Amino acid sequence: MARHASIATLPAPGLRERNKAEKLQRIRAAASTLFIERGYDDTTMREIAQRADIGFGTLFTYASDKRDLLFLIFNDELEDVVSDATRSAQKQDVFLEQLLAFFRCFYRFFARQPALSRLVLRELTFYVEGKQAEQFQKSRETLLQSLVVLTAQAQADGRIASRETPAILARALLSAYTGELRYWLGDDAPDLKAGLAQLRRMLRLQIEGFAPRPGAIEG
Repeated sequence: MARHASIATLPAPGLRERNKAEKLQRIRAAASTLFIERGYDDTTMREIAQRADIGFGTLFTYASDKRDLLFLIFNDELEDVVSDATRSAQKQDVFLEQLLAFFRCFYRFFARQPALSRLVLRELTFYVEGKQAEQFQKSRETLLQSLVVLTAQAQADGRIASRETPAILARALLSAYTGELRYWLGDDAPDLKAGLAQLRRMLRLQIEGFAPRPGAIEG
């Protein structure tokens, strides 16, 4: 009899997980809607809780503050994008095309919600605290490490001859990407094709360098 009672209680954790997932989805939807309708700065946590139909205190079990809540909207999907980007890059042979395949996944991701994406990029700087910070930082570190692997492979194969470490090269590429991404998303209606074409030019410039001549650098 005790064994049957034990089996009967097994579905309970699944129900709790489903309820949690449902609340999380409502929170994401409420925050996304209000951030777009009212603006990030004018939206309060209490309004988000009311729109999501949850208790105000319950909201803080998912996000530490409003900034953390903004990243909650993107975190889970961003992990998948990083994985997709890594797989896409490995399907290419030419280094430039690998980089474009990699970053194209992120451009497509941010193009789906440009208004929210602008908010995320605005709040991204020095984002190190909050319940969602650890997950976001993990995704960013995975992204960077994927670039390190790509540059290391290109060096090993002789496709690039830079004497810098793969870690430094990856950071340079990441800087070019983030700068272009912000510039592209600054448009009210960012054009994906045009944005990727401009990114190609910038990445090619990174790979080719400035072709320095005497007087450009010392040493």
